[in-house]
Amino acid sequence: MKKLPTTEKIVEIRKEAKRSKAIEAYKFFYPTVSMISNFEALESLGAHANKGFLIQLTTPDINALTQNSDTPYGLGYGDVTEGPVVLELVPGPIMGVIDDANFKYVTDIGLTGEEQGKGAKYLFVSPDYTGEVPEGYIVRRLASNRFLICLRAVVKGTGTKEAFDLLKKVKIYPLKEKNAPEANTFQDFSHKKAAATPYFVDGKFSYWEELKKALDLDALDKEYYQMYGLLAELGIEKEKAFEPNDELKQLLTEAAVAADEQMTINAFASDVPERIVWDGKKWEWVVYGGDSGYYLENHLSLAVRERWFYQATLETPKMFMRREGSGSIYWLGIRDKDGNFLDGEKSYTLKVPTPVPANLYWSVTGYDLDTRSEIVCDGKIPVISSLKQDFEPDADGNVTLYFGPNAPKDSSLPWIQTVPGHDWFVYFRIYGPSKAAFDGNWQLADFERID
Repeated sequence: MKKLPTTEKIVEIRKEAKRSKAIEAYKFFYPTVSMISNFEALESLGAHANKGFLIQLTTPDINALTQNSDTPYGLGYGDVTEGPVVLELVPGPIMGVIDDANFKYVTDIGLTGEEQGKGAKYLFVSPDYTGEVPEGYIVRRLASNRFLICLRAVVKGTGTKEAFDLLKKVKIYPLKEKNAPEANTFQDFSHKKAAATPYFVDGKFSYWEELKKALDLDALDKEYYQMYGLLAELGIEKEKAFEPNDELKQLLTEAAVAADEQMTINAFASDVPERIVWDGKKWEWVVYGGDSGYYLENHLSLAVRERWFYQATLETPKMFMRREGSGSIYWLGIRDKDGNFLDGEKSYTLKVPTPVPANLYWSVTGYDLDTRSEIVCDGKIPVISSLKQDFEPDADGNVTLYFGPNAPKDSSLPWIQTVPGHDWFVYFRIYGPSKAAFDGNWQLADFERID
């Protein structure tokens, strides 16, 4: 016969139930908190909604989740609260993606978009918009009011000025100003310190404050109805006061610490077999759900979604497809051939067989495990890229890359500097992957210790 426990046990069970719900809510809404950190950064740096962009060649001075320095970025955001917003793209080698306030995919644009790099006018409307839609626009309805614009200018070699000039031709403005739109601003933040990352609230009570702010500033996503119920049980509701007492504040802090620990392990020490790219190798798919990413046929893979957004930002099917001609693929390297995590005090080599199956280009970028941002070390940019460098293969057809705190004796060799005391990882990216990137006929070697 079931009997109720003691009063003390009842209190303990209630607390554990609420703590468990808080952990799940923290992990689920991590992309939302990540996005508001981007909106706040753009606003503070002068790229105001519907008015302008940051343009930058990313360096380690910019703290952002796994951004890279391959090509210049154009970053901005729009807000359809007051009406539809237009984004104009000129023809040219620009590719990009639009995500909403929860980092949910809205559309690809540019080379990978519907217009395929030929130029277009996109029109973004709010979830409940019922007004007129003029002809001549590619229309996208949002699930939120605010949306992030991430653009890249793909220019071969060192043509940074050409890339910047191309990005400066992009326009954003409210539809109601279409006849005389206000000139956009373009803030160049290359080689300047900035931060657009949830890293600073990881595992802290302030995470919940950022999440509450995000809820208040935007429309609620109808697909998140059930998850908003979890937040309500924690005292977090849109446009209602969030005033936790000391007990709840302590519980939410403990839950934040536990959730951050779980997300770290899921992102970088997973034991899921499907994450492995090639049998017998240590390389991992960042997103291991297959072509559909974490949107599986019968369910949303929460573990894969959490893994992705703890490491990175942006959501587009083009980043997850495992097929020839997809936009790009991302492989995570965090262990050497013996299964040990990469250590900033050690030196390693990585052999890359040539030709790499990339129709556009390939790159490898080094990241600090703590910040998940580019390794900060002596002002060096931790990137090796075929877009900027020509490589001479050895007799076996391999290009050898070097990683470690000290440069190889031959300073002309491709090298990424690491920091003693800091664990690190890399993303190996292929843009425009061809068939061999997927069928196993081409494989990366594993990292090898050389000290």
